[in-house]
Amino acid sequence: MPIGILCGCGAVFAGGLVGTVMGKYFDDETKDVLTTVFGLAAIGNGIMSLIKGSTMPPVILALIVGTLVGQGLRLERRIKSGLKFVLDKLPVSAGKIDMNEYVTIVAIFCASGFGIYGALMEGMSGDSSILLSKSIMDLFTAVLFAGTMGAAVSFIALPQFVVFMALFFLAKMIVPLTTPELLNDFMACGGIMTIAAGLRVAKIKDIPLINMLPALVLVMFFSRGWGMVF
Repeated sequence: MPIGILCGCGAVFAGGLVGTVMGKYFDDETKDVLTTVFGLAAIGNGIMSLIKGSTMPPVILALIVGTLVGQGLRLERRIKSGLKFVLDKLPVSAGKIDMNEYVTIVAIFCASGFGIYGALMEGMSGDSSILLSKSIMDLFTAVLFAGTMGAAVSFIALPQFVVFMALFFLAKMIVPLTTPELLNDFMACGGIMTIAAGLRVAKIKDIPLINMLPALVLVMFFSRGWGMVF
């Protein structure tokens, strides 16, 4: 039973609804301050994941090659267009949403190294503690961003559920092929991407986060290869 996944997705959905209601009580200055604070918190979480890395060369190589692949495929542009198309079909106003910020939030909820690692661990061992911890953070994150974006934030629970359930069922095939060092490098790669998301949310640097996503796949191969050679 994927308890952690269900709780996490439920937290995003509920947080989106609560934030939609509470948003009218926050003035623009307060929303800007809270958004910056969350960006800094994401950077802190990313640093905590980054320091778990075993070997940085394969992580850096994966980020470089993965970003080049993402840029070539124009992943961010395609995903942004797809999300806007879907939102236009829903009873939410996509025209009032900053799609750059929305895409960043989707990536934080659905493609963070912490979340993917938690889904794999729950699928392999049934341990939901990682995702239960993440769900608490996701709840407040959803409340915060729904204050400016409205009910569209609740919709993110759907792609999050699809991604995490796919990982849950694939876990028994993926995890036995990994090593502790590989998982640490995966977390480090996800940590750097979380830092990038924090910089983007805090409006410090507009990094093409979605274009970096292939790195999360490539880091597994590069880390395994590095471990066999060195």
